[in-house]
Amino acid sequence: MNYLEKFEKLGVKIPNILLPKAGTDYSKYAVLACDQYAAQPDYWERVKNYVGEAPSTLHMTLPEAWLLSGDKDYKKRADAMEKYLSDGTLEEIGDGFVFTERDTPDGTRFGLVAAFDLEKYDYNPGTDSLIKVTERTDITRVSPRVEIRKKAPLELPHVLMLIVDKQDKFMSMLRKETENLPKIYDFDLMEGGGHIKGTKIESEELYQKIADVLDELFTENGGTFSFAMGDGNHSFATAKCYWEEIKKNLSPEEQKNHPARFCLAEIINLYDPAMPYECMNRLVSGVSDPEKALSEMGLDLSSLPSLQELQPILDRWLEEHPEAFVEYVHDADTCEKLGKEPGCIAFCYREFDRDSVFEVIRNNTVFVRKSFAMGHPFEKRYYLEGRKIR
Repeated sequence: MNYLEKFEKLGVKIPNILLPKAGTDYSKYAVLACDQYAAQPDYWERVKNYVGEAPSTLHMTLPEAWLLSGDKDYKKRADAMEKYLSDGTLEEIGDGFVFTERDTPDGTRFGLVAAFDLEKYDYNPGTDSLIKVTERTDITRVSPRVEIRKKAPLELPHVLMLIVDKQDKFMSMLRKETENLPKIYDFDLMEGGGHIKGTKIESEELYQKIADVLDELFTENGGTFSFAMGDGNHSFATAKCYWEEIKKNLSPEEQKNHPARFCLAEIINLYDPAMPYECMNRLVSGVSDPEKALSEMGLDLSSLPSLQELQPILDRWLEEHPEAFVEYVHDADTCEKLGKEPGCIAFCYREFDRDSVFEVIRNNTVFVRKSFAMGHPFEKRYYLEGRKIR
């Protein structure tokens, strides 16, 4: 089976990627995923001051910290995308994958940026889709994002797609095959995000090797899934909902290669030692009497139930107390510190077993939403590669 047939079978497509033109300051262009530091707007103020008016993904995305403070100007972000496309700030580099090497305090993490077929994915748990969801999707968070995507001419992904590769067959092969290829970017990420290098892969010989190893892993893992969602579940679900909406007006032939049928993401190995996994912590704010609230929930902070048991308890309590709200904080120490503020309660978890992710995938079940965090906040994916969706 040739690489195109294997890619189609696995739900992979070779993308045509957009990157900033030569001479752009990449350290200002690449910005951390917008869902990070939502409870710490000072982070994003520093980023805003550092970027200024330079070309940046900051101008094309909306940090949740700003969204929470009332900024809902989605059109401004779409206009910035249109401007960068029309004035040549963003250029297509041609068909190909991008192999990434990201240096962080936890080591060097490897990835492969590719496009994924949304027809092979379903965000509903228990389905037979090839691309599996790992956490329950909150559909209320998806609908507003679909409206944003309708206006956007391109996508800037922070989605991380997991493969199960305990023996490190895939990334070790890519490291060997790309070590002498020229880099398309090589720079320091802002705000302590580490250093990143990217290598374009565009040879048919390497395409075939990529397809062969991915297909081999697919078979080894039972032949029931090709990839599983890591970070960015709601972003990927948004792309799916948007595609389901527009494909109704397309002929079967038009659907085959329509750009909105695919979504850009970065493949990483579930067992990459440079990618730590942590339980996602909960910070409940707007609580008039924290002790009374804990009593109503039947919870003791010194002896919390499992996260899978905690979330339904929080959901029920929050439904009865609309004045309160929950935020999801990646770092346990940060969450604990924020929980000491007036009107706040922090629910912190410090251990996560990554084998449990594979168990969830294999059993075709899901975690509660926002169950685990991949890497510390500053290690999350930065917006960098883009792709047209119109």
